[in-house]
Amino acid sequence: MNYYYDVILNWSDTKAYDFYEWNDTDYLELIKKIPLFKIKHKSLLDILTHNIKLNKDILEQILDKTLLSRTSVITRIPYACLLTDGKNCLALEFNIEGISINRSKLLLDDEINILEVSYNLKEYNFLFETLEEIDNNNILRQEKDAKHLITLEINNLYQNKDYAKLKYLYYEYKKEKIDDLNVIYDNLINDLNNSFGSDILRLYYIIKLSYHKV
Repeated sequence: MNYYYDVILNWSDTKAYDFYEWNDTDYLELIKKIPLFKIKHKSLLDILTHNIKLNKDILEQILDKTLLSRTSVITRIPYACLLTDGKNCLALEFNIEGISINRSKLLLDDEINILEVSYNLKEYNFLFETLEEIDNNNILRQEKDAKHLITLEINNLYQNKDYAKLKYLYYEYKKEKIDDLNVIYDNLINDLNNSFGSDILRLYYIIKLSYHKV
């Protein structure tokens, strides 16, 4: 079995985020050793877009082979592996039944190194069953988080009749003074549903700053 050493992973139980979408608050793990499989391009495409159930024999092969470093203590992840088709990379973690439960993409340097290492590897017959499709929309994680926070804030202000702050946010966003709260609310929600630009991003930071204590 082939292994890769010293790789940083950012596990997610939903979409695997590209390295440029990793947040400062994400919990990153330093993997000291993990099984590495070179598989067919078509297989990796299926795995990138679906949860899977791993073949039992492969599951047994990777049992306790992944070493995780935590505060100078080495522990084991029972079922995990790295996959590459020579062009892309993905890390997967499985439960005892072989169903994928976490996934992670890699930092750029790690991915480049793995692609170089995998050049001389033979393709492995990586057997699995495709399960439900993963929501891999093209919306950036930061955009999704920003829209979610703004929507929560607007709904909260509107429902609690905090009209002064709602008018203030609208003016900072649109540079327009409007007294009709229904128009303000509808315009903000419509913009959130239809676009994402620097003006909405500015509104996101204004809302975050409004909760910071001086």
